[in-house]
Amino acid sequence: MSGADVVERYLQIMNELDIDALADLLTDDVVVRLPYAPDPIPRTTEGKQDVLALYSGFPSLISPPGFHDIDIREIGGGPAGVTEFVAEYRSDCTMLPTGMPYRNGYISRFTVRDGRLAAFAEYFDPLVFLQAQGATVARP
Repeated sequence: MSGADVVERYLQIMNELDIDALADLLTDDVVVRLPYAPDPIPRTTEGKQDVLALYSGFPSLISPPGFHDIDIREIGGGPAGVTEFVAEYRSDCTMLPTGMPYRNGYISRFTVRDGRLAAFAEYFDPLVFLQAQGATVARP
């Protein structure tokens, strides 16, 4: 599987919320960074088992995210077998605990090593996330 195929497969898996399938796509030492995630979501999660534990909560939090307007770009390689990608995409789903719509935009960086996802960083608007959870957010 090419690096771009890995990124596309990740987004497909997330669109299906198929966390079991995600296990086959991750390296054992995968690192997931969500720098803008609101508490109590961890901003960094390391290792396949901890990442899968984090993701296992998603199906009870959101409906399938319906990622669309996906644009994937290869941004370079590193050591042999490592390729970096950036992807921009949008979601259109429902926050299950509130029943509110959740529509956000994302920019993500993917590190693919030897046909598996070794690192993932996702940047999204945390205010949109909080509002979909029912929080009142006053913008400055």
